[in-house]
Amino acid sequence: MVYIPPINFTKLLTLVVMKSDEVLREIGQNISKLRKAAKLSTNELSYDTGIDKSNLVNIEKGRTNVTIKTLVKIAQALQVDLKELFK
Repeated sequence: MVYIPPINFTKLLTLVVMKSDEVLREIGQNISKLRKAAKLSTNELSYDTGIDKSNLVNIEKGRTNVTIKTLVKIAQALQVDLKELFK
């Protein structure tokens, strides 16, 4: 079972007010930043998560809707709490 830590409600409310494309772009930018901080290529993160590289690139660019399940896989591969993807 995956532990999902509490999310900052102020941040969550801000995300709700934002347009969905802005939210996707922000999440994608956070994933990209965290991936680079972990010194992983998109190929490596793709391999670690089982997510197709082209899909991962689209997620990082905010071009596609992403499920919570996919975000959990990404957070686990990056060894960060899920909430880090929303900061």
